[in-house]
Amino acid sequence: MNKLTIFVLFLFVVSFVNPHALGKFLIEEPLKRGETATAYVTIRNNFHTNLEDVNTKLYIYDLGLTYTSISDDIQKRDHIVQSLFMPMPKNIKPGVYLAKLRVGNDKFTDTQHVYVRII
Repeated sequence: MNKLTIFVLFLFVVSFVNPHALGKFLIEEPLKRGETATAYVTIRNNFHTNLEDVNTKLYIYDLGLTYTSISDDIQKRDHIVQSLFMPMPKNIKPGVYLAKLRVGNDKFTDTQHVYVRII
């Protein structure tokens, strides 16, 4: 293989690498009305610099509910786990709701859409 072929192959493989900071998330489901649920989010810092004041937000669109974690600093090439405590109002209807999970600070953000089930 010549150098150009190797370079093109390298670019192709790199295009599938996930550079996002959001790692894995776990939401204790189903969420129960009138109780406090917990979500755990692993955040990876793939950058070569430290990140300051990184927090996680979960916004449930149809309900207008927003939950925010405490801000943390993440060292370069490290990861942390953040917790979201989510008190569920008693008066909401049971169902499956689309929510936006956002991780970031003033300099970068990463979002992912998830579904949450409330009973």
